[in-house]
Amino acid sequence: MSRRADAGAETCQAHTGCGTGPVFFREWDDVGSYSWPLRTHLELAALSSAVPCARLHAKQVLWEWGLSHLAETVTLVVSELVTNSVHASKGLIGSRYNGQWSPGTPPVRMWLQSDRELVLIQVWDGNEQMPEVQQPEPDVEHGRGLFIVESLSDDYGAYPLERSSGKLVWALVSATQQLDTSLGRSVCR
Repeated sequence: MSRRADAGAETCQAHTGCGTGPVFFREWDDVGSYSWPLRTHLELAALSSAVPCARLHAKQVLWEWGLSHLAETVTLVVSELVTNSVHASKGLIGSRYNGQWSPGTPPVRMWLQSDRELVLIQVWDGNEQMPEVQQPEPDVEHGRGLFIVESLSDDYGAYPLERSSGKLVWALVSATQQLDTSLGRSVCR
């Protein structure tokens, strides 16, 4: 599912399917990516109300980081990834995260990380089924999430976490990838 993008390619080498995720900098952290100077984490119940909470959190954090110019793009990607994770969590009766089993519907976990030029969005859910880009009919209400993520991000992918059930879906947005609201699409600037 990962695709390469020229933007940031000199600093990014993405790995999918091996439990390591996008590779940046030197030190590993607990979600399988190299350390970023700016980072935040949010854990939400797998409910539809998680989506607006995640969007608001992303918007406020980007403002604090001085990256407000990326807010529209990042919040839309966050919205799609969290929505997919909430849907994927329905019907699950437990999950393993970081080696610990928890009964009940697993939460949705979101991480935002940045080096002030790139924003890495990561969302974990307890469902082991990997996401797939769909080609929905024009009149179908669902199924466009990953198509939107693919359109708005420089790179994206998914991989299982070691010692955890489920998967982590990630997307990378750069300062050159901004949402053109007049056209309703993503453009490189």
